[in-house]
Amino acid sequence: MKTFEEIRRSLRNDGMIEALGIEYMEVADGHAVGRLRTETRTLNPYGGVHGGCLFALADTIAGAAAMTRGRYVTTVSASVEYLSPAVNTEYIWAYAAEVKNGGTISVYDVMIKNDRGDNLTKVTLSYFRLSAIE
Repeated sequence: MKTFEEIRRSLRNDGMIEALGIEYMEVADGHAVGRLRTETRTLNPYGGVHGGCLFALADTIAGAAAMTRGRYVTTVSASVEYLSPAVNTEYIWAYAAEVKNGGTISVYDVMIKNDRGDNLTKVTLSYFRLSAIE
């Protein structure tokens, strides 16, 4: 099992993660928690957090959870359900939980919430497991 700091040191580029301001709060043993501060750059024309930002947060946090199993991953597919608009909250929170850690494919569920704990978006992601993290 790799620690999250070992994983982060092995990655080449965190450009998108840094550009959006995604923060890792907890990453261990097939689960992870992260957040994104709501700022003008993350908003859609209606004043809510853009769905693309919500998806990027979910993919980033679930991918980190998947990599704790010792292999790099790449997203194969995802299903997104936007349940409520992401408005009137300082942060958007993502909670990733492992559904399956398979030999080739791993599956993670992510629930995105606001500061009050209201469910905003549910995402299920499948990852192809790549080479071992050295």
